[in-house]
Amino acid sequence: MSKNKLKSAKLDWRDIPKYIPLIKHWKTLINLAKLTYNAYVKPEDQDWYDLGKKYGLNDTFGWDQDGIRGYVFASNDNKTLVISIKGTSMGFGAGPTVGNDKFNDNRLFSCCCAYVDRTWSSVCPCYLDNYRCNQDCLEKSVDEDELYFAITLNMVDRIMKEFPKSVIWITGHSLGGALSSLIGLTYNIPAVAFESPGDRLPARRLHLPHPPALPAEKMNIWHLGHTADPIFMGVCNGIRSSCYVGGYAMESKCHVGVTCSFDSVEKLGWRVDIRSHRIQEVIDKILNVWETLFGDFPHCYSDEDEEECVDCGLWEYIEGI
Repeated sequence: MSKNKLKSAKLDWRDIPKYIPLIKHWKTLINLAKLTYNAYVKPEDQDWYDLGKKYGLNDTFGWDQDGIRGYVFASNDNKTLVISIKGTSMGFGAGPTVGNDKFNDNRLFSCCCAYVDRTWSSVCPCYLDNYRCNQDCLEKSVDEDELYFAITLNMVDRIMKEFPKSVIWITGHSLGGALSSLIGLTYNIPAVAFESPGDRLPARRLHLPHPPALPAEKMNIWHLGHTADPIFMGVCNGIRSSCYVGGYAMESKCHVGVTCSFDSVEKLGWRVDIRSHRIQEVIDKILNVWETLFGDFPHCYSDEDEEECVDCGLWEYIEGI
């Protein structure tokens, strides 16, 4: 549960889900990826994916504001709902959410309030000095009411109460994928995240369930990504990176749950490039062709089993200040 006691008192952890996404079923996986793409566009847009009655549009959220937004898709009988959350919009002309998306990225995925070096402005007051950060301050900084996590938490809570007997899945791309994972952990809802930044760092700051109390394979959280995406791989940092230049402190790399990694560098000959982070690239050039080209599903693993997966190893986090 969220560390915030008031929120935790209101939340309802669901029973073990009876129906979970078959992520190794290619059609299911591709359809979920297309739903995450839809979260960036409007139903009337030409590039909207119409997936038929199984994934009909049930509701929208956030499209009249400049923050978190997406859709709720549902089967004809509303027995199955899929919540799709938009990820980060970047650059000029990318829409009204750019500023808030960036602020939430820097709160969730930076080591200490996006204090990368002296040229950066912190997004919270937790930095102390010389790679030391106030841990209690950080935990509060990711759980504030105006942030995307809290807003999405309340929105999903309303959906669960409106459809108490429905099977609910949640999905998203990039920031939307990380939020899906964090909400999935909070409510025990199956979540499928595409090209998400490392979400283990914010999950632990939010005091959400994690191994060994909850084994990774039983979290029903899946991360799908490829090795040429610097955000998914946790290497979009350093002074020469696109993220640094754009003012995004994407410093986390470890994921919760189960991670399935498509080796686009080795098998497709791709170079690590921020442009390959886009969900349309993933759908068209990886998911739609992988089975035909290589047959087998990619390697899946847990970062909890990978000793080398450490977030923010240079930092010291001080408690009780």
